Amino acid sequence: MKRILPLLFFITACGGESIDYATAELEDVFRPYEIEKGEVLYKISGVEEGKEYLIFDNWGHRQKRAKDTKAGSVPIKTLRIQTPDYITSYKLSCECVKYRIKDEPGVMYYDKEKGEYVKGNPYCLKKNKVVKEVNGIRQLVCANYVWEGSRRPNALYVVLHEIWDTASAETRKKLGPIIRGLSKEMSLGFLYAAMIEKLPTIKKIAGKDAEVYKVYGKDIRIFLWKNIILGSEVLTGKQLLVEAEKVNENPKIDETTFQIPPDFPPPVLYDTASKIFKNEKYVAQQIVDIYLREKGAQ
Repeated sequence: MKRILPLLFFITACGGESIDYATAELEDVFRPYEIEKGEVLYKISGVEEGKEYLIFDNWGHRQKRAKDTKAGSVPIKTLRIQTPDYITSYKLSCECVKYRIKDEPGVMYYDKEKGEYVKGNPYCLKKNKVVKEVNGIRQLVCANYVWEGSRRPNALYVVLHEIWDTASAETRKKLGPIIRGLSKEMSLGFLYAAMIEKLPTIKKIAGKDAEVYKVYGKDIRIFLWKNIILGSEVLTGKQLLVEAEKVNENPKIDETTFQIPPDFPPPVLYDTASKIFKNEKYVAQQIVDIYLREKGAQ
């Protein structure tokens, strides 16, 4: 039997907030986190050692996550800036000294010589690597690391807007509470949903009472507070522990917070005609469709 959906015009959401789902904007219904803004500093240990940093506002619609770790002697640095419109991703990569430009629909890269964006997708043919002796063994290692980035439309928001913006007022009343709950599913990892169990315990992390979830078959624990993952641990194999050291619910945020750092190279741009966006949208569509179907909304 399908779950009976609430038909109330006004619904009281988390924290006692009343939402008129019939007229609400998507960003007022789907909120990644349950607090308006915050920042979290994580410590990472195990197969990787280092730090990770998260800062967000507008209930998580705008967020930046930076990672700075090492796996042995290999640096792992990433930066991800997310808004409802775009996802911008950077990673520290071995410098490319020889490219091949491939003509692909919906892709543009920044041509340094022309000083402008042109059509094409740069593929690396040769990395800047040299032979060095590491721990008594001669190895081919990277001689220089540089930042490489890309930007593409946020596929999840595109899918949700297609559903929400075309829904009637009556349909929105049914969909609203369900879409409201999607954020927690996404935080825990929707692909693990069938294997996740909430444990009857609380773990204190950085002064916050985090809910504890177990992923069956993978021996993973996830610690969640206000839909924000404050930590996770892998208990078998090569162990990895991520745990928040500090949580600030009132960080200083200005318009530069979610901008690309000025010393970073311009990202490769992917639009809605690109293969990478189409693949991400397909996955997002499948996730949302399965979720809505399981909740009786389809």
